[in-house]
Amino acid sequence: MSAGILSENQVKELIEAPGKTTRLYQNSSGGRFDGSLIKASAIDLPLGENYWEMKGSCRTGQKFKVLDITRRHCTHPSEPKKLSSEESTVLKGCRVYLFEVDCRLDLKGVRIQGKATGRSSIGRLDVLVRLLVNGSDTFDSLACDREHQLYVEVTPISFDLEVKKGTALSQLRLYKGKEDDISLTKEELYHEEDNEFPVIEEDGKPQRQSCDEDSEKILFPFRLDLTPDPVSGCSAFRAKKNSGLPPIDPEKNSFYDPTEYWEPIEAKDGAIHLEPGRLHILRSKERLRMPGHLALECQSYTTQMGEWRIEYAGFAHPYFGSQRKDGKNGTPIIFEVRGHNVPTILTDGIPLGNVRFLRMSKPAEKPLTPQKYDNQELKLSSCFKPWPKS
Repeated sequence: MSAGILSENQVKELIEAPGKTTRLYQNSSGGRFDGSLIKASAIDLPLGENYWEMKGSCRTGQKFKVLDITRRHCTHPSEPKKLSSEESTVLKGCRVYLFEVDCRLDLKGVRIQGKATGRSSIGRLDVLVRLLVNGSDTFDSLACDREHQLYVEVTPISFDLEVKKGTALSQLRLYKGKEDDISLTKEELYHEEDNEFPVIEEDGKPQRQSCDEDSEKILFPFRLDLTPDPVSGCSAFRAKKNSGLPPIDPEKNSFYDPTEYWEPIEAKDGAIHLEPGRLHILRSKERLRMPGHLALECQSYTTQMGEWRIEYAGFAHPYFGSQRKDGKNGTPIIFEVRGHNVPTILTDGIPLGNVRFLRMSKPAEKPLTPQKYDNQELKLSSCFKPWPKS
């Protein structure tokens, strides 16, 4: 197996091949993992039955197991609460919950690691989701050569959330090799073929940058697009303050009225103001048309950008933006941005977030249908109805 992110077929081979060690177990089914949860470059992680309401966000560190911190820091230390697969449980805003994931992963004897993030629809709902495992100093990472029971820490912020057993809020990428080694450098990106170049202009031509300087860098800035969205007519969305809004079920599609939960923002003089503590939905000027041998990751935070942060690091799968049905070329990525401490002004074209392009261990198969957000411009979570046309 070559270094890189494991494709859907490679993950299935790893966990399903007859005669080999089973690597991914689904606790509720007594073994076999649901193959429909395996995507082009990541695995959706379903919530299990047990969960705890915590006094705050907490990592395990190298000394402790996840169940140790539940005994010390949950609000009901006697027994875990139970999640039903039939009736929804409401997670209240700004409270921290810890869920056992309905699977465990055996990476013993293989040089494969993992990295997790919230699913795109979940980040756009302003829900912070972090993966935890026993004896780890960090969130969202899985070390190789270990067996892991998976847990996720879930914190809704702007809105209350409805979940059931089996709801998938996060996704996990498996990869071989070091992240920096499987990331394309500026020079390597420059030499990608025109028809496989991942960043394009609106006319479909590659947005190729000279690699004469910083040829070895692996992080690439994407810029803010504040031009009016062709559907809503606005430049951004801001989450409304939660004052009795109904909880959101992330598994519903095109169900909720977006005007109840979001405010449109129009740019003035090519700029918008970030209100501290409020989530803002923005989009990039750069447009993606991902080839089958590359995937993308967006970096969540850097102090060099300013007094705000992209709240939710995101993944883009191979072929993202390559199957639009409206005749446009490529698809922008969405940034979920929160201002901190002081009011902040963002101007059109300013670098907003850094991305990296990562090699697939084996090229992914092209999907038969477009991905959920292939046709997006300035797009809220898919559980909302389309924004009313301006």
